[in-house]
Amino acid sequence: MPFRSKDLLETWLDEFAASGAGGGGVAYVADQEPLDGVDSGLVIFPLSNATTSVYLAPVAVGAPDWRVTFEAQPEVTELSPSAVYDLCRELSYAADLCAFLQLKSVAHMAQIADETRG
Repeated sequence: MPFRSKDLLETWLDEFAASGAGGGGVAYVADQEPLDGVDSGLVIFPLSNATTSVYLAPVAVGAPDWRVTFEAQPEVTELSPSAVYDLCRELSYAADLCAFLQLKSVAHMAQIADETRG
């Protein structure tokens, strides 16, 4: 799907960062081998306050829906109350970014459908 190209996703990440909504997050599009000529759309969202990896990705090829995935962590994480608050802020930013990418995907797919019809 065109909306999963690395270039377009990086443009969307830049737009999200410029809006100030991401709180200065450092999300980036992963370098991956295209599968059947299609980029996977994997966006990494590093967490400063946890040892687990978090990434955002479309649910399926052709679907505009996105999900946040938390990988299993190899060790226990112990945090102070202030670090838990910081983690909550980071997760809120990840959720905001996921919702933003989903909205951009829906709009982009609608644009492609309009161009195909017209």
